[in-house]
Amino acid sequence: MTINKFSTKRYGEQSQQFSLSFDLLRHAVTELKGQGIRRFMEKMRLPEINKLNKANEALAKIEPDKSLVQWLAVRGKDRLKKKMSRDLPVSPTLRWAEYKGQARLALNSSELIIRIALFEALLKDIHRQALVAKPQLLSLCKPNRPVPMKNLFQGGFERFKLSEIDRQVREMDRLKTKEKAKFFRERLKLPWHESLGEERDIVKRVDELINLRHILVHSDHSSPSAFVTDSDIKDARILLQKIPKNCIWAALKIYPDYFSRI
Repeated sequence: MTINKFSTKRYGEQSQQFSLSFDLLRHAVTELKGQGIRRFMEKMRLPEINKLNKANEALAKIEPDKSLVQWLAVRGKDRLKKKMSRDLPVSPTLRWAEYKGQARLALNSSELIIRIALFEALLKDIHRQALVAKPQLLSLCKPNRPVPMKNLFQGGFERFKLSEIDRQVREMDRLKTKEKAKFFRERLKLPWHESLGEERDIVKRVDELINLRHILVHSDHSSPSAFVTDSDIKDARILLQKIPKNCIWAALKIYPDYFSRI
């Protein structure tokens, strides 16, 4: 039987690409000044200007009083000009700095969400490969769970085994961060860090990042607790790569035929 070794190469390449892409966007936001912001603001104004012009044209076709049409057009233009001067200024104001700051926070939020999704997917893949390497691990979780005979023979044992692997991987994915780390250390023998003390610190920080992701996805984004700092991104980049690497190094010792260093 041909064994497909599991490698983190694709994950590592994706992670590096995300870092480059988000750093490029942050650089672009930081360097956006003067004429660049002015052109951006002018571009953002166009939809509202076009909308007002179309509304005035439509009104002119149905309103016989041309002086009224002209008065409404001037009034609408003045109101829109004030609104855009406040919201989309073309001259340097504090709004420019505010928007650039909000853009950086949005980039941080997006990067954190993507990195955690990638991290969780990789943990599931590592878990799945460990179960493929040693199916006996399936019996450690709910060893007394009844299995209908038809499930064993209807599609063949191999199909049943793979479905059980998928079931356990899904169940593990629903665990909280602390329970997930404990599962990897005690059940799979793939610790997130060799030192239990170091692992506790890592788990605590990763749990904070995952909770922050949860707030971003499910709660009020304007809440101060939802702000993702540059320090959060730095920790996410380091820890969310370190944990899978530690698991892989442990797996190489236990299942050398199923995991690869490359």
